[in-house]
Amino acid sequence: MHPALADHLNPGCIELVERLNACHTDHRWAKFLGKCNALSEALNKCLAQEFEVRRKQQLKEARARRAHYEAKWKQMDEEDRLHAEFEQAQQARKQQ
Repeated sequence: MHPALADHLNPGCIELVERLNACHTDHRWAKFLGKCNALSEALNKCLAQEFEVRRKQQLKEARARRAHYEAKWKQMDEEDRLHAEFEQAQQARKQQ
């Protein structure tokens, strides 16, 4: 059994979902004997493919976000280093 499927998350599988639901409706008892299994397996494959597409897109976006944050962290570290050098120079001037 599949969870409630959202059309906007699985646009490529809408036809299979509708066909499986129609099979379950038309064959109330035969569905328990495997009448709709072929449609169910096709839907599983379709959902797996759509999941893989979404996973790859999310991975790509996550890597881009990570690169952005790492660049910001590197910039912050550089600013901290420059600030520390400035503070050391100030201390050296005070001691002279």
